[in-house]
Amino acid sequence: MAEKLPSTNLVILGVTGDLSRRKLLPALAEICRNSDVGAHLNILGVSRRQVEIKNILPKGSEKLAHRLSLMRLDYDNPDDYQNLKKKLHDHIADQTIFYFAVPPDVVPGIVRQLGKAGMNGQNDKLLMEKPFGVDLDSARILISETEKYFKEDQVYRIDHYLAKEPAQNVAVFLGSNALFRGVWNNQFISRIEIVAEESIKLEGRGAFYEQTGALRDIVQSHLLQLAALTLMKPCPDVFDFSQVQARRLEALRSLSVNSPRSVIKAQYDDYAQEVDNPRSQTETFVSLSLKSDDPIWKNVPIKLTTGKALAEKLTEIRVHFKKTQSAQTNLLKLRLQPNEAIELELWVKKPGYEPELQKLALDFVYQRHFERLPDAYEQVIIDAVRSRGNLFASSDEVVASWEILQPVLDSWRAEKPVITKYPAGSSVNQILNLVN
Repeated sequence: MAEKLPSTNLVILGVTGDLSRRKLLPALAEICRNSDVGAHLNILGVSRRQVEIKNILPKGSEKLAHRLSLMRLDYDNPDDYQNLKKKLHDHIADQTIFYFAVPPDVVPGIVRQLGKAGMNGQNDKLLMEKPFGVDLDSARILISETEKYFKEDQVYRIDHYLAKEPAQNVAVFLGSNALFRGVWNNQFISRIEIVAEESIKLEGRGAFYEQTGALRDIVQSHLLQLAALTLMKPCPDVFDFSQVQARRLEALRSLSVNSPRSVIKAQYDDYAQEVDNPRSQTETFVSLSLKSDDPIWKNVPIKLTTGKALAEKLTEIRVHFKKTQSAQTNLLKLRLQPNEAIELELWVKKPGYEPELQKLALDFVYQRHFERLPDAYEQVIIDAVRSRGNLFASSDEVVASWEILQPVLDSWRAEKPVITKYPAGSSVNQILNLVN
């Protein structure tokens, strides 16, 4: 039987902002073109300033234009929220989703105003962008403030890496292939590396990044969630996604940083000029090693690395298998971007008269088999509409992630380590060599 789709009022808070223009509105245009969900959407864009629809719509989004209306709202004015409530009541729907495409500092106030205005019923949802706090204490305060007005199952905290098709496939791939399910432990795996390399610099996000840095921006959410996906126990039914959040949480709670003082932080050479702060100690590169107290992962180092202004753009999970006797190690790569793929490096005899080994890749490349992969922003909207929570971080996962990293933040605050500078366009290995 086909799934009955709920009619949905989707309210985009901050519709004129960069996130909405670059990501949300194009994603909604694709949903209107490619998914039945689009036919059940009424989209209301909210902004502090008056704007015309034609000035914010992406090209080729005529279907979206017919489903989008706009209104002006002062986020601090209770009367404006009553106007918003009335506008939503004029378009009756099964549910309302509030998408927060606004700066993080205004989020708590909006949540409070929505709650006080009575827009927090059981069919109201919050779709929230990171960051979820800047440290453990602030994350707990944000969660506590949200819980005053909304229940946990009404809050959808977005992690776009989890919404990428290859990331969704990690649990399915590992759980449904006997070849890997039987060797997914410390008996056969020597180490795991998760990298998120970016070739771009700040692209106009200097003020945000100066307050955040690579550890908070990428490691706390994206890389720790990918680590949890990789380490979690497979679900008995690989498509029983209802168990995924709990199993990720179990994996996160087993992790800790090997040595907070040994975490590597670095900054590309002209970053300080970009943010107009010559004394900036904000890291644009960070690399750290984790350990798990789960018995099946004992003594397997898990290394997380991310950086901006690097030699290439790449997000990848790398699993190194142990050598057996004289055989070479095998490497499994789960590539999230670009050129999404799963690749296994194998050793074979090189053709010829001499007994020589050669390393070759056995790979599955998504683009060879699938015409189109949904964008992560499309996926989070569709899953929020359908009340599927597995792609979103629970409040417990947010707290667990900050508990892992808080010792690092405390160490940096206490010792104020001198930050290493690296030339833009450097490789990860070049930066690690500079530090060492």
